[in-house]
Amino acid sequence: MEEFQKIRLFGSRDFAGNFDMTLSFVKQNYVPIIKALAIVIPVLLIIAFVAPTNSLMGDFSSYTDPLDIYGEIFTVGYFVSIFLNWLVMYVISLYVVAYMALYAKSPDGKVKSSEVWSKMADVFLPVFGASILFGIMFMIGLMLCIIPGIILYVYLGFYMYVYINEEKGIIDSFYRSFELVTRNWWVTFGYGLIFLVLIYIGQMIFSIPSFITGIGIGLRIDFLTSQVFLYIATFISEIGSFLLIPIMYMAMGVMYYSHRNKIERIDLESDIDSIGDTSDEN
Repeated sequence: MEEFQKIRLFGSRDFAGNFDMTLSFVKQNYVPIIKALAIVIPVLLIIAFVAPTNSLMGDFSSYTDPLDIYGEIFTVGYFVSIFLNWLVMYVISLYVVAYMALYAKSPDGKVKSSEVWSKMADVFLPVFGASILFGIMFMIGLMLCIIPGIILYVYLGFYMYVYINEEKGIIDSFYRSFELVTRNWWVTFGYGLIFLVLIYIGQMIFSIPSFITGIGIGLRIDFLTSQVFLYIATFISEIGSFLLIPIMYMAMGVMYYSHRNKIERIDLESDIDSIGDTSDEN
């Protein structure tokens, strides 16, 4: 059995170094993170159940009033599924960031899920408020010809990592994120884009059953347009997000620790401390 060895998240790495570090961290920590997050799977079942799948099968040509079409699509179930989906994604992201924070501070890289949930409970509401503020700023940026929104998203996107790891206030966390990305904007954008594309491709694979539904409509195959199949297809798509989103936050976490180390040189301090410990033993 391969011996467990803590991965040093703090370190000045280039693009390729961060990519390799992400793969190593995911390989080592993906399973325990997913196991702990499996608690949200019942919520995914609820999302698949309340999502308005009937609107996918509707024949909108029979509607004369556009408001009737909107009423068919934007049901109570639609808004409930949107909210629950956002809440699940928030819990997943918060868990991964809290896990990495405890991992980075641990002496051996061993992190207990109970400690992570406890950490999440301490920061849940403040980060929730910060996420709303971040979302508002991002939407305003998108309305200003999209590009300002993308620029803002990259500059301020590390706010959650900063708040949990460095215990700064909400506004200071945004400012600190901006500081970390300054002179690193393009590498941060490119790195995030690559993983975003990979996650999107993975999500498309999990969405194949939903695409098959469209084939069922064209070929008039009853089972492929049934509520049971639609429920299964929606749930599989939700499971895809559940399995893939943690990888995105682990990847950006590796980038965060790399950016932070460039400023604070934490890896050098650790090396000096380890030399001191060795000399004391001698």
